Amino acid sequence: MKMRAMQMRGWMAVGGLVIVLGVTVAWMAHRGSADGQAGSGAPGASGWNMIGATSETPAGAGSAPAVAMTPDQVRNRLFKEGSFAGTEPSGDWCVAAAKLSPCPGLRKRFEYYILGLGEVSITDIKTLVADEARKAHGEPLASQIMAIWDQYWQLRTYAWRNKFDQSDRSTWMAVFEEQKAVRRQILGADWAKAFFEQDEQHFKQYYDQLESGLPPPPDPGEPVPQMAPGKDPVAVRAERVARYGEAAADRLAKADEEWADWERRLAGARTEWERLKGASNLSDAQRKQDMQAYINGNFKPDEQARVQALLHL
Repeated sequence: MKMRAMQMRGWMAVGGLVIVLGVTVAWMAHRGSADGQAGSGAPGASGWNMIGATSETPAGAGSAPAVAMTPDQVRNRLFKEGSFAGTEPSGDWCVAAAKLSPCPGLRKRFEYYILGLGEVSITDIKTLVADEARKAHGEPLASQIMAIWDQYWQLRTYAWRNKFDQSDRSTWMAVFEEQKAVRRQILGADWAKAFFEQDEQHFKQYYDQLESGLPPPPDPGEPVPQMAPGKDPVAVRAERVARYGEAAADRLAKADEEWADWERRLAGARTEWERLKGASNLSDAQRKQDMQAYINGNFKPDEQARVQALLHL
């Protein structure tokens, strides 16, 4: 659970840091902690996993159950019984003024749900995404969103013709150009640009730097330097700046502050709940009522469901 929370924290902080050729947020925790996926939407340990892949079909994607689950059953399996408990969907539906418009947030929203593969099937995930989109924006816009979902999943499972060889740089651009072209063929120019332009720019910068003969930049697949007890904040920031630049280091520092505040408030909520459970003069209903009042006073509305789940209220 903590690793999933760290992943969400990392995605918000760096945003543009990617492993070459489209692996978003390369430094966040891998699915080894129930949070990663093979393919263009997931991190790899070394930074080369995705570029060398010939297909983006995650393990277990084809093992659909005999009986399809309802949206509520999928929601219960993931958010109450599974690894999504205590989390909120990341990304965005990309809907403004009752209109769906290309933005990178929809890819992040899709990838959030795709993290549930292995716990449920891709068919079940699609059922859930459609239901969530329908509840958020109604049937017409949900249909448009799901059309993009189908195109994105087609891209996610595409059998790439060109093969990547890390030791042979002459193979890199063929892989890059094929992926760039297929993205636009399947998604259309506007959605491909929204979903992948930043990834493509990062790869080109990386490739051009290597071609120039300059030393390669630090491997973005390495974990992001994190603050921890006993670490020198100045040294941590200097390492982040050297690896990612000033702007990303600033976002990471802001994420550190937000995370520390969240953990402080969550610890306070746990302490309060233990106190209320030990108050013999209160009934169970009164304890929960008082705890809900505490949560309402110390957490934003979009945080409250997560706190309740973490405290098992």
